[in-house]
Amino acid sequence: MRHLFLILLLQSATLSALAQTEVLPPVRTELKRDGSALPYARINTLLSKMKRYGEGVYRMDFKVDTKKTQLALADIRLAVASDDADYPIPIGAEGGFDLPILPEAEAKTADLATNVPKGKLAVRGSIELNMKPEELTLAKVRQALRVAHTLREELLPFYLRWLFPRVEAVRICSATPTWELEWRENGQLMGLTLPRAVGERDPETKKGEAGRPCTLLNGQENWPEAARLVPPADTKLSIKF
Repeated sequence: MRHLFLILLLQSATLSALAQTEVLPPVRTELKRDGSALPYARINTLLSKMKRYGEGVYRMDFKVDTKKTQLALADIRLAVASDDADYPIPIGAEGGFDLPILPEAEAKTADLATNVPKGKLAVRGSIELNMKPEELTLAKVRQALRVAHTLREELLPFYLRWLFPRVEAVRICSATPTWELEWRENGQLMGLTLPRAVGERDPETKKGEAGRPCTLLNGQENWPEAARLVPPADTKLSIKF
């Protein structure tokens, strides 16, 4: 009996050692190209033009629309797959992600790849201002309008212009409509209250909600470029297309 006990003990020790040293193969999730999405070469062109000529004013945010995607966010895997390489795409806790900018030749062979069944992945892309409300000046408003016009009308091919609609104004929204512009003139601090834009819709308004009041700046205002926005605490900037 004692001899049998020793054999069992040795077998247990051997199994334990194997468990500590054995390296299991990684679990792989097969990703398939989804050709039903917009051709990646077109997205790549837009992103590269924005990066090269956008003067840092704009960015493009991508997000998985979980309400229209038939798979839990935690289970979704994304990558950009070209004939040369695969580029895994990390997805944030709220579904946001960034897309890589590829060399033009490589982008022509690239597609979005995913483990979601073909045609069942819903992704939203939005063009956003790359600045905080307290950084907004009339100079930056005018820059934003100028850059948008150049990108759309001069640099983007006609078949991509729908991805970058005409920018009409910078929209400023907050729960309290007490927006002001401040600037110095001859050493004196000047201030101006901005009017509420009647009928202007806050893009973050959910269905059934009243929405926050908004005002607009289109760069044509007859005030100095140094005039800076003094925003309420909850102010959000967006683009009026």
